[in-house]
Amino acid sequence: MRLFRIGITQGLPPSDELVSWMSSPPKHPNPVAITPDTLRQKHAEPQAWHQLLLKETEDALREGKVVEIRLFGGFPTGPTYSIRGTGQTLDSYIQALSIEHPMELRLSSLLADRIQISSSSVRLHIDNCSIAHLHLPAPATEVTLHNAHIGNLEILPGVLKHYEMKGGSLLNIICPPPSGGNPFTGTVSFKDVFLPRKRKVFILQGPQPYRNMRHHLRNLENAQMANLIHSAELAVEREDDSWTNRILSYLYEWLSDFGSSALTPLLWQVFLLSLSMSLIFYSDGAVLAFSESASALVGWQTILIDTNESGDLARAVYLALQPVVNPIGIFGPKSLLVPRYPWLAVWLSLHGVLSVILLALLIFAIRRRFKIQQ
Repeated sequence: MRLFRIGITQGLPPSDELVSWMSSPPKHPNPVAITPDTLRQKHAEPQAWHQLLLKETEDALREGKVVEIRLFGGFPTGPTYSIRGTGQTLDSYIQALSIEHPMELRLSSLLADRIQISSSSVRLHIDNCSIAHLHLPAPATEVTLHNAHIGNLEILPGVLKHYEMKGGSLLNIICPPPSGGNPFTGTVSFKDVFLPRKRKVFILQGPQPYRNMRHHLRNLENAQMANLIHSAELAVEREDDSWTNRILSYLYEWLSDFGSSALTPLLWQVFLLSLSMSLIFYSDGAVLAFSESASALVGWQTILIDTNESGDLARAVYLALQPVVNPIGIFGPKSLLVPRYPWLAVWLSLHGVLSVILLALLIFAIRRRFKIQQ
């Protein structure tokens, strides 16, 4: 199906095994609890508890353990703290991570069941991680994700100051309804992120989460991201439509990503033009359309009667372009070439109709992208 999705900015989905894990993470009965209090019990001598806590967490993950972590108090503001795992193995992960103090934290190459930010002014960077549940209830939160897979993103009104996601996937969104308050107060960006377009295959159960997100992004005047979410919403909604509307929905998605992609109809134009040129060239399907002597051709037209390969190519290019651009008179009112075969004439007529549709979709996508919202 990705053949029909050319030009659509959508990342790759996570593996079926990872989706199954994030849908229902296993609850370890005896996870290793790591907090400043537990470290003080193990180490009587004075130490920098925040550095020791992060090191203990990394060591536990390296040893294949399941851990629970609480980050509160004792973390000096200023430096960026980090927890680096050893990869996203399903037998070693963070079962719960609670951030209860303002800080800047970077998580990389790990698997987590639940991460919750309970303190305001937290800056969280997530690289190459998979998280089943990311809960953001605290205000002034900033989150940056790179190649991260998120099962459930749960956000409350007015909490997200900055949310940027590049690559990876976002399988479900739990956010306030349109009347419940906007969870975003600043930048929201998705780039090459996989958003499910089928319900119940991933964690997403229906289109309502997308409707909520689209409303909040529109209120934030973020039309580009709202259009991206709307495309995924329309794809999920079509399961409730009649079969005729489903067919139209698939065509609309394949040809222009529901009017959100200007590149997709342009690439389809190039593909159809190349196909028509190939059919004409290899079937020698172009013949002169007039009975006058070939000597009547002048200027650039003389290449159309050449018997070498360049003449064949020129005739293929001319005839393939004719149903697309001739309505505006670029080649004059009189056609110089016509198809040799009936089947080729039918195809070129169909090509002309599709080209007009694609041109309309291209114009609509450009207008939709740059239109000022009222």
